[in-house]
Amino acid sequence: MTEWESDEESGQTPRSQRGDGERSSQRDSGRGRSRAPKPPLGEVDEIAPGRVTALHERRAGSSRYVVEIGERAVATVSVEVIADLGLRVGGDVDARIAERLREAASQLAVFDKAVSLLAVRPRSARDLQLRLRRAGASAPTIARAIERLERLGFVDDDAYARTVARSRALSGGRSRRRIAQELQRHGVARETIDAAVADTVADVGLDEGEAALGIARKRMRAMAGLDPRTQRQRLYAFLARRGYDPDIVTRVVASVIDEVRADD
Repeated sequence: MTEWESDEESGQTPRSQRGDGERSSQRDSGRGRSRAPKPPLGEVDEIAPGRVTALHERRAGSSRYVVEIGERAVATVSVEVIADLGLRVGGDVDARIAERLREAASQLAVFDKAVSLLAVRPRSARDLQLRLRRAGASAPTIARAIERLERLGFVDDDAYARTVARSRALSGGRSRRRIAQELQRHGVARETIDAAVADTVADVGLDEGEAALGIARKRMRAMAGLDPRTQRQRLYAFLARRGYDPDIVTRVVASVIDEVRADD
């Protein structure tokens, strides 16, 4: 059926001939629609007692099961929770079990969200806590999720700090101070930061003077069209923002400027 036929049968003006005013009106009405706000992470409605009518995998091969009571899906929990609560199709759920089921579903939602965040990249315990809180999870569920992840070895601030420090040191251009500041922003404890940075510097043989010189030379190539005074000011600010000590910055800026003059 053509576009014209479709519109003609419905008694509407063909889309190709609708005026700008009508199209604008449709767009405006679409903008007026608002999506229902997402519920806070871990929020699970109260579960009424009743009889279990179904237990089925959330997805094929999943370890998460959807529990149905009556005609309604009431919770998603792990197979361990099903065994622990003694849930079975045809079995009755009293008020006590219903509350435990609700709490387990709430906790699992927060735990699974934490795991999905860690799958993207490693995170400190503090960073993970902030992310979960931003999603609306309650403090007790967050604490239990992080505690469990720490027991499993998925959250480890010592390992996280060493991973970040090594990555930044090997990628070049990061001073010890800048690495420490980044870890501090992610809530890593001061003593953990100091140990991670010291061990990393020793392991990779980080020479801050050489690292600063390398990125300064690259930066100068991008400022080739500027006058010498502007080059000096911008290069100094560039290195200072990366946390290098003033004496290293002064020495490197002078060295790079001298190199440029010699080439000229």
